[in-house]
Amino acid sequence: MDVSVIICTYNRSESLKRGLRSIGEMSIPGNVEYEILVVDNNSTDNTKDVVMEFVDYYGSKCKYVF
Repeated sequence: MDVSVIICTYNRSESLKRGLRSIGEMSIPGNVEYEILVVDNNSTDNTKDVVMEFVDYYGSKCKYVF
């Protein structure tokens, strides 16, 4: 793994959504291996739902940790 993007969050689902979209819009060279880890610190909003949308988009590159 070349790059790990680790995002820790608590009840900031809208900010998280914008951040994950921004990562998706980045130009990443094809030879760079990366992963996105979202660490949810016991959120009570729809954080998990937001992350799961991006898991569908990024596949195994995006992981949700509660």
